[in-house]
Amino acid sequence: MMNAGFRSIFVLAIVILVSIYLHTATIPRMNTKSLQVATDTESSKTLRVALLSDLHIQWSPAAVTVLSELWSGVIEQTPDVILLAGDYINDGSSNDDLVSIGPAIANVFRYSGDIPVVAVLGNHDHWSGADAWTQHLSEAGVIVLENETVMLDAIGTCIRGLGDVFTDHFEYVDFPNICDDTLQITLTHDPAGAFSPKVKGLVLAGHTHCGQISIPFIGPLYVPSQAPTEAHCGLYQDEQRQVFVSSGVGTSIIPLRFNAQASWDLITIHY
Repeated sequence: MMNAGFRSIFVLAIVILVSIYLHTATIPRMNTKSLQVATDTESSKTLRVALLSDLHIQWSPAAVTVLSELWSGVIEQTPDVILLAGDYINDGSSNDDLVSIGPAIANVFRYSGDIPVVAVLGNHDHWSGADAWTQHLSEAGVIVLENETVMLDAIGTCIRGLGDVFTDHFEYVDFPNICDDTLQITLTHDPAGAFSPKVKGLVLAGHTHCGQISIPFIGPLYVPSQAPTEAHCGLYQDEQRQVFVSSGVGTSIIPLRFNAQASWDLITIHY
């Protein structure tokens, strides 16, 4: 039987180890993924996509500095395109400082060199002011899509940005005819949008944080999405669609992650 002193040391050690684990899980890592996408034309091309979602930046110079360092790490990987899947602000429902934090965050994205940056808005961005976010991001050179498509000629790819289902901003739109012979990627915030009956092909999303706090053998405490459980984290595939859901960079409500590592994704698409 443990004596009282040893038991106290043991409990303290467990607390320290758990604290370290929880802190480490909130430090974003680069997650690499390779996907094979079927197209109507026979080819053997690749496209390297950096996917960042759910940044949830708090308004402080330190937080913006951390974002800048993360962004530099993304740029160093020289992806062909960077896709931003929404939720740039920490808590859009209570933030009153968008006039300050919006330009500060958007300005970080300005430094992408020749790499195109395409974004959609998440629920926190709609809550805090969709028009303002669109303006700030656009002024920084980011292409913001809301139920619309952009053709990126330099990389032979069409990006369709579908609105956020969680805040009722989703509206289905087809890829235009000019995209018929190109790689087609759909970007949206809530993966529930990928399960609209007409959506086909590759969809990239975020929003779920992979549960953020996921208990072993039980699963996430809460996932705010109507997407199927199998499409709450990582790759889901059926006969109609491939859906990749990022764990995301930040946290929401509780500044902790458990069994849901913070990450951004470097995805190599073979098509």
